[in-house]
Amino acid sequence: MRTLYPLLLGVLLLFGACKKEDPEASLPRISQEGLNTGGFLVDGVAYPATGWSGSFLSTFNNGAAGLEGGYDDFVIPGFPLRPEYKLRINSEQAKKHVTVTLYLRNPRVGEFALNRNTKLPPAAVDSTIFDHATINLGTGNGEIYTTSAIHTGRIILSRANRSSLSAGTFEFTAVSNVDPNKTVRVTAGRFDRKQ
Repeated sequence: MRTLYPLLLGVLLLFGACKKEDPEASLPRISQEGLNTGGFLVDGVAYPATGWSGSFLSTFNNGAAGLEGGYDDFVIPGFPLRPEYKLRINSEQAKKHVTVTLYLRNPRVGEFALNRNTKLPPAAVDSTIFDHATINLGTGNGEIYTTSAIHTGRIILSRANRSSLSAGTFEFTAVSNVDPNKTVRVTAGRFDRKQ
């Protein structure tokens, strides 16, 4: 019986040492205070909104902030005013630039389903652009993953004030524009943006 106690203690220590770290712990907390924080998980890997500095083309690219965009009253001469919300969450890991873009046509507090096939602004005709999310994994080959009628998700806008801040959470599955057999899963998304 005396030899059983050290054996049990050893098993408990072994299981305690094997505790897996939660990748969500690397992300900022969910908040609604205008902290200019954000982040997300891509297939379980954490990407906090760190932004990145400019590249060797720094004359043209001064880099990116962690959060960019927000409310925009987009005006094209001769067309009616189109209120929209376009937020970019930029992260850099291992010198790879990853950007999630959230796009809402009529931003207000509430939940938005990302479940329609959509074209991407600004080049697309206005009537073909719907609420959506995209992710660019920084592969450099023009590949962008986008939500669609099959690859869906949601954005919950919990704070929406055009003049001060916006905050919310998101999750989605997106498909590649290069290979329709490739998808990514974005979870635990959060943002707290001061305009």
